[in-house]
Amino acid sequence: MNESGAKRTMGAAIAAVAALGLMTGCGSDSGDGKSDGAKQDDKPASTAPAAKPLSASALERAALSKGEVKGLEVQKMTDKEVSEGGSSKSAKAECQPLAALMGTRYDPAPKASVHRAYATDLTKAKVGGAGLIRISSYGPGDAERTVKDLREAVTACRGGFPAEDGTGAKADVTKVTPLDAPKRGDEAVAFSLHDAGKENAVIKFTVVRTGPQVTVFFGVNIADPAKSEIPAALVDAQVAKVEKATRGAAS
Repeated sequence: MNESGAKRTMGAAIAAVAALGLMTGCGSDSGDGKSDGAKQDDKPASTAPAAKPLSASALERAALSKGEVKGLEVQKMTDKEVSEGGSSKSAKAECQPLAALMGTRYDPAPKASVHRAYATDLTKAKVGGAGLIRISSYGPGDAERTVKDLREAVTACRGGFPAEDGTGAKADVTKVTPLDAPKRGDEAVAFSLHDAGKENAVIKFTVVRTGPQVTVFFGVNIADPAKSEIPAALVDAQVAKVEKATRGAAS
């Protein structure tokens, strides 16, 4: 596929992801969801005190670009695409960290963020998997709190929760399933949300903390929304770049 064709297909992938109510999200090839609590370890690995939050420009340099992961198309998202996520809410306070993933406003708020869309199995006729990557830097303690809040929400909200996306439309979740998290970064959590819409979509998430940086992934299967995956190679490559940038900022 030529470059213009790839861009058009990526645009279709982003539109399909948006139609599922998730414009910016936070999710690996994560197994069958048998790990209780969706956590990497009982205790997060320690982070060097010198680790610093990356600036917006440093996050841009740490984000994946086209050609870095074989078989994947990666595209920078525009400000308009990102801002369309709005503020998503759940009537259950304990599930709000999960509901927030369906929008663009988070608590705690990042200091800076960059976003990428990705797609697999791209041809002129179809798109296989698609999803988004958000890399954010946080103030003291906020990255740790972000992961902790998500982990607690996965445990508390397994039976699902009512929610609205950033436009106010219903975005109810019928089930939350913890998944095996990748052994990357200082700590990680992985899970899937089962959408209550007519597509019966399963949206997979992986969240990896590297010092004060949090890299969040989500993935859907455009052709078959019930069979979503996030390529492990994508998670490995992106987290490795964030780890390198974080080490560089500390030196």
